[in-house]
Amino acid sequence: MNTKNTNNFKLGVLGYPLSHTLSPMIHNYWLSNYELNGVYEKVEVSTKNLRDFFSDNILQYRGLNVTIPHKVDVFNYMDEVSDSAKVIGAINCITVSDNKLIGSNTDADGFIQGLINAYSSINFENKNALVIGAGGASRAIIHALQMKSVRNISVTNRSQDRLQSLKKIFNDEISVIDWESIYEQIKNFNLIINCTSLGMLGKDDIKFDLSHQREKSLVVDLVYNPLETGFILEARRNHHDYLNGIPMLLNQAALSWVRWLGINPRITDELISNISNSMR
Repeated sequence: MNTKNTNNFKLGVLGYPLSHTLSPMIHNYWLSNYELNGVYEKVEVSTKNLRDFFSDNILQYRGLNVTIPHKVDVFNYMDEVSDSAKVIGAINCITVSDNKLIGSNTDADGFIQGLINAYSSINFENKNALVIGAGGASRAIIHALQMKSVRNISVTNRSQDRLQSLKKIFNDEISVIDWESIYEQIKNFNLIINCTSLGMLGKDDIKFDLSHQREKSLVVDLVYNPLETGFILEARRNHHDYLNGIPMLLNQAALSWVRWLGINPRITDELISNISNSMR
């Protein structure tokens, strides 16, 4: 199964606050399924206490997932950082190996794997992609699409400043579209990804008309709570293929295990059902 010692180890998710994280449910399910003597716990550390945590406590863990608000600040404590984390500008996975801290980002690969699992015949090279949003999630998705040689990548966002910053990060290899003129061009896209938090439980839905496409499109919402956002419902009404954020959530988590334990854990129907039921 793997060659790493899997006895009496600790894993966790580092962030603050962590009241709504699904990571313990996912990882403890896998620990139970693989009958490993490990624990996965919430590691709530505020920004002001982050330095002390890395000085005093980090080496008791085999690995950590990293979430808000620490995905950028943890760069300061790494011995090595993966290329993907550098491009995306965020670390969501820390591996502790031989007292060294290795920071990586599994979001891009997790996104792609989730798409392939759901739509195995997807042809990335014929996709004209529209990314909605210009934050950290958008950077991960753009990086993922570039790795798969997507034909064209365009980004739209309400804030023009963030759009121009994003274009600079990716060396002008993406196009930017003014939010106000999006419907003049939306018919040109056959892969549309919402990378904003709009539509998340407690937030307003993203207002986006998906009736203008020339062809059937694939619509992805990275939001997974609720399972069916207004964006997903709009895609269904207009007979597009669609995918919520659950596949990316689970696949990026699984890739953490590959780094920590040398195991690629199974994403079972039971696990998907557990996650879905927890949000009903």
